[in-house]
Amino acid sequence: MYQEKKFDWLSLILGIVFIILGCWSLKNPDTTLSLLSILVGIGAILKGIYELSLRSTINNLLGINSAWLLIMAILDIILGIIFIFHIAAGVMTISIIFAFWFIIDCIGQLSVARFYKQFQKGYYWLLVILNVLGIIIGIALFFNPMVSAATIVWLISFFLMLLGILAIVAAF
Repeated sequence: MYQEKKFDWLSLILGIVFIILGCWSLKNPDTTLSLLSILVGIGAILKGIYELSLRSTINNLLGINSAWLLIMAILDIILGIIFIFHIAAGVMTISIIFAFWFIIDCIGQLSVARFYKQFQKGYYWLLVILNVLGIIIGIALFFNPMVSAATIVWLISFFLMLLGILAIVAAF
């Protein structure tokens, strides 16, 4: 039996909040990057704590004392503390990692593109051209972390706005 959909006020409010956050993020890129550094720092600390717990569990269950897990846990916790208390270093690191990830992803896509050559030559060449351009952009981002940081802010902002629009559409 067909049931008429009711208007979803929560989706509408959430959509409006996401759009406002996206616009605010674009207007305040320094705060957005600081918050991102803090969130990554908290994530690294939590990962380090998890690795310490995992090390303890492995030691109790298997009797194996893993030095690598201890080293990784300590490094994650130290990195998390640096990202939280030295935000500029965190933002710079995130910007460099973003550029490096961009380059690696495009290289990976180029390696996959060869499979499309057999099926659709047009799509193959589109992938090749876009990913070569992506590698060039990634290299430019790598050597200019401030542009990389701005790109991250734009991506976060537009993603929040997109989520907001989708939530508003879902309300109706």
